[in-house]
Formats: sequence, C-alpha cells, structure tokens
Amino acid sequence: MPNRKPFKKTFIILLFLSLNLSFLLSNKCFAVSYEYAVTVPIVDNKGNPGDIVSYKEGKYSLTDVFQDPTIYGVIVENPSISFVDRNLEDSKLVTSMGEVPLNVSSKNGDIKEGDYVTSSDIPGVGVKANEDGQVLGVAMEEFSSNNNDEIGQIYILLDIKTMFFGKGLSGNLLDIIRNSLTSPFMTPVQALRYLLAIAIIFASFVIGFSSFGKITGSSVEALGRNPLAGSAIRKVMFFNFVLTFVIMAMGLIAAYFILTI
Repeated sequence: MPNRKPFKKTFIILLFLSLNLSFLLSNKCFAVSYEYAVTVPIVDNKGNPGDIVSYKEGKYSLTDVFQDPTIYGVIVENPSISFVDRNLEDSKLVTSMGEVPLNVSSKNGDIKEGDYVTSSDIPGVGVKANEDGQVLGVAMEEFSSNNNDEIGQIYILLDIKTMFFGKGLSGNLLDIIRNSLTSPFMTPVQALRYLLAIAIIFASFVIGFSSFGKITGSSVEALGRNPLAGSAIRKVMFFNFVLTFVIMAMGLIAAYFILTI
C-alpha cells in the first residue's frame, strides 16, 4: 500500500498556510518597528504614548503649534531598541522614525490613508497636513470624526520633514526653506536638499541680474552712439529682460523639484 503520511503532512501544511493567508487578507496588520527610542526629559513629565514632542529653546515639550518646525518625535511604549539615561528621573521614550501609533484629531479635516499628518494647537495631537510646512509622517490608517475634540489613534509612518504641496510656489518657497533650516533636527540628506535649493535660487538670481545689467548697460551705451538703431536696441533689451525672467523662473522650478523629490 502507498504511504499516505507525506500526503497527509502536505495537506496539513497547505491548510495552515491558507488559514494564515486568509487572516492576513481580512485583518490589518502593522509591524510596529522603531529603529530606536531614547529617553528625553519632557517639561513637567507630561505626555502619553502617541503624543508629539518638540524641542525648542533647549527643552523637550508637547508641541502645541500647527506644523511646528521644531518637531522631534513621538512618545512610544516598548520599542525594539531603547537608550535609557538612568540619571533622568522623569522622562519619556521618544522615537523619530518607524511605524508608530499617533494621537490624532479631525480638527483640520478627516485623515485618510496616505495623507500627511502634522502637529496641531492641541498639545501632543496630530492633524491632517494640507499646507506647505513641517510634517510628521504619512497616515497608515483613516480617522474621521464630527467632533473636533475627539482624540483617536492611528498608525503612521514617521518621517519628519518639510513638505511642499505646490500651493503658492513663488510666495512660499523661500519661507519653506527658512522654516526648514530652523528645524533643530535634520538628516544629512534633508540638509543637502535645502542647501542645494538655496544655492540654485541664489545662482539663478545672480546670473539673471548680472546678465541683465551687463547687456542693458552696453545697450544704453550703443543707443547713445547710434540713435537710429534705437528700435533694434530696444528689442535686444526686451529679449534680455525675458531671458533674465526665464533664468530666475528655472531656478525656482529646479528648487521646487529638489524640495519635493
């Protein structure tokens, strides 16, 4: 008679795999992973897991500013790796990266999966980010409520940075760069992006104005020597003005793409 044990064993393994697969498909599972968390002394030892912490004027505290440029991280429990300063009597574990639970409100609109979230004027609580400025990360779950005072909790992918939504390019670009550089915590890649954007904007304006000044000066001089060629010289000056505008606009566009990649 054929040995049925291998077939029975294979059937059990397949059944086990199918049950696990169906569980994964029917439930949201989050691998709560913190790269690391450190203990920080928060003012008055305030804060609960999921609250947003900022660092300003040499102190850690719960942020209460919308799109706070000094965001440091989120209070967490039981991280995979923690660095504990035993000399701190009153402290909280705070992380600046990973998948973390965040306390949120719908004060700035319902939060959908994939939306950027940021800090709010509610101490420690996050809201939907829909303006240019500092963001905390990306929502991995949805949250909606008709009561702005209701506080819920969702998982987010923590990625603190300045986000540019493309609203008001010319008016807000320099403000975004300035606010970004005031942030006390920035990765080398983020710092390089902002410095590169500043350099491109500065270079485009310098090249544009210097080129315009030189050609305009020579054109005025030529106009004085040969008044009959006034029409042609004015066309050259107008073309130079357009070229200067194009150079500066290209610099702003290049800086925009550097900030949004």
